Amino acid sequence: MKKTGIVFLAFAASVATASDANIYVDLAKKVVPSVVNISTATTIKSPYTQGSQNDFFRRFFEDFFRQHGRGMPGEDDDDGQPPPPGPPGGQGAPKAMALGTGFIIDVSGLILTNNHVVARADEVKISFTEDNDEKPTDGEIVGRDPELDLALIKVTTNRKLQPMNLGDSDLLQVGEYVMAVGNPFGQGHSVTHGIISAKERKAPENIPLANYLQTDAPINPGNSGGPLVNLKGEVIGINNAIDQRAQGIGFAIPINLVKKILPQLKTKGTVSRGYIGVLVGDLTPELAAKLSVSRSLKAPFVTHVYPGQPADKVGMKPYDVILKFNGKEIKTPSDLILAVTAVGVGDMVPVLISRAGKEKILNIKVMQRPSPEQADRKKPPHPKKADKKKPRIDAGVELEDLTPDTARELGVPDNTVGVVVATVAYGGPADRAGLMRGDLILEADRKAVKDVETFYAIVKDKKSYLLRVRRTDPQGRELFSVVLLELK
Repeated sequence: MKKTGIVFLAFAASVATASDANIYVDLAKKVVPSVVNISTATTIKSPYTQGSQNDFFRRFFEDFFRQHGRGMPGEDDDDGQPPPPGPPGGQGAPKAMALGTGFIIDVSGLILTNNHVVARADEVKISFTEDNDEKPTDGEIVGRDPELDLALIKVTTNRKLQPMNLGDSDLLQVGEYVMAVGNPFGQGHSVTHGIISAKERKAPENIPLANYLQTDAPINPGNSGGPLVNLKGEVIGINNAIDQRAQGIGFAIPINLVKKILPQLKTKGTVSRGYIGVLVGDLTPELAAKLSVSRSLKAPFVTHVYPGQPADKVGMKPYDVILKFNGKEIKTPSDLILAVTAVGVGDMVPVLISRAGKEKILNIKVMQRPSPEQADRKKPPHPKKADKKKPRIDAGVELEDLTPDTARELGVPDNTVGVVVATVAYGGPADRAGLMRGDLILEADRKAVKDVETFYAIVKDKKSYLLRVRRTDPQGRELFSVVLLELK
């Protein structure tokens, strides 16, 4: 890896001119004074409290809580053991300490960072320099947006502040040089540089509102919330996550997404977003053929419509393919989420869909997006043997009827109709389709599956079938998908 670095630097030097050979020196002098180090303290109410988050950022960034404190507040250690109690004779409850980064955006003392840097913090301290005699300044959290993982902090200080300019992330090109600034491993203000490796990278499921910028500029724990800047010194992203499996795969939230919600964070402290009440999935060529649209079409399709929500009220149905939203072409689920959340609450907008190969426009009134559910659902029940009295086609799966008791165990509404996946044969058709134990099959080839007999009355020949499936993730959230069961 060292050889690779040397080759890269040699190449960079070879293309630099005398006037820009020290461009990163000048850039660091311009940017670093606007970057701050953030330290937080959080009281651990109980060392045995189960954490509710196990997300992308905790896996990749918040190892730092454990290295500089007693573990994440309210979270077990990675080995499954609870964090140790405070030291004998300590005063009060133990505290978890964390470090992160932020940057100044206004001379009034406004600082941007990641929400996960300050979430649940009892104390927030800001250090502007690394001077030993600097006394950290108290920070006040004035706005938080967990869904985009952003937080806005306010400090009151007599220090002359140097705010950063926010650039235009839409103008970025793959291959463009960038610099990351942060507080890696508590080392203090540090800079690294690289390029934009890719744009519009898919975000993890628990933060679906952003398409990430990918960079190979080294980012480490403690860099969370720091700026990613272009060669003009403009912020074009906020360092947010890394992939620990490899070197040089870091992610940043595009600054244009941040600029859209900043006014709400400043004035209300929270962010209101549009919502229509659907879940969607990616359209594969095989699914496209089944839904009577072109196999090459790039668009999301509806996997679930929540009863009583805006989409349901205008007649949107599962399997509808969403082509445009409010006049904007929609190619991915992320495109749809961003388009919906950009619309004002209460606005009426047109949605172009394809249903069974025919296009149709639905005019939908956007409502306010609800806060993420924190429901604690039980694990799937132990499997029961399916009734095998009648000969059935081998789909590589054993099913059971959905009883009231099973529905309660799965956290399924009383009026839900479907069959429960009890076991899945390794390598069989159901396994290849992605079915898992505890899944609830709601429909087969768009027909409701009332019980096991109904399922096999539909799935009876050696061909392919669309299955609409409900699944619960480890956090208890409902997920709906459509899979292709191939029996050919």
